[in-house]
Amino acid sequence: MKSRTTLIISTLLVFIILTTGILLYVFPSSSKDYLKNVNEYSFWENDINTMVAQPQIGQFVNDFLNTETEKTKKVAFLGFDALRADILLNILKDENGANNLTQDKTNSAFAHIKDIGHLYLAYAGGEKGTDTQQNTSTAPGWTTLATGTWGNVNGVQKNGDYKKAEVKTTILKSTENYNMRSLFTVAYRSHIDKAFNVDLQYATEHNLDMKIHYVDNDTQMQEYLLQCVEVGNPLERDFIFAIYKDSDAIGHQFGFSNNSKEYVQTVLQADTMAYELIQAIYARPTYSEEDWLIVLAVDHGGLGLAHGGQTDEERTVFFATNKDFVLN
Repeated sequence: MKSRTTLIISTLLVFIILTTGILLYVFPSSSKDYLKNVNEYSFWENDINTMVAQPQIGQFVNDFLNTETEKTKKVAFLGFDALRADILLNILKDENGANNLTQDKTNSAFAHIKDIGHLYLAYAGGEKGTDTQQNTSTAPGWTTLATGTWGNVNGVQKNGDYKKAEVKTTILKSTENYNMRSLFTVAYRSHIDKAFNVDLQYATEHNLDMKIHYVDNDTQMQEYLLQCVEVGNPLERDFIFAIYKDSDAIGHQFGFSNNSKEYVQTVLQADTMAYELIQAIYARPTYSEEDWLIVLAVDHGGLGLAHGGQTDEERTVFFATNKDFVLN
């Protein structure tokens, strides 16, 4: 009897230890120093006291559309899904010495746009403890970036929510108000459908030139995007909102961390693809007659194998742009 009791207790202890280990791997504790360490990176143009609220990035795009210019306006809003702020240590040189750089990043979109423009710390997830608080997840992040509003206004505070029809994205506004040929494309569908299809329905009903194009992976999307910036191509677009999504899928599988080689490599690939697309924009024979706004943005970070919460690792994001952005 005593041996049986001992066996049961031993089995329970092993189960508890294994379960605890799995939970700590999938849902590790947030580091109290994460935001402090990120704040010390030398490549930001702001700090944690002036972090940009995610809606301001969407409003920035809208302001660009509203500003008169002699040249023809074009927009390339390139999204990167689930990039932690410390991932940039693999791309940019930090003068304070915290680097993971393993290769020359002359083919980096983030390095290039930072060199010619600006790179800022920002935050997702709404204002903690208020009605603006929302999940640091795919649909809320991209809807906030596309509308310039938190989810309490646009209706999307978690994956699966439907966007309010009256809160239009800059994708729809660009074609409705400025007669631009607009595109939304991503290598993912389920959470995005509910957030953006209401705009597509409106565009269809009003005979507006807005497209939503879904692909299976970032490589397919890249092939499509290169056609969208080619002058004279039937797929050519004036306003592009594209999301490199493979980093999110790989993060869920291997971990959102600089210690995950798979995650880092996927981020670097997306960064290189975005650079290739930007170079294709520069190569347009009409480029000198055009005024391009280029924005590289992130919807949320990650912790362990997950995201959606309010930890610094999940909330802290960043964006880069070739145009001047005024910090509040």
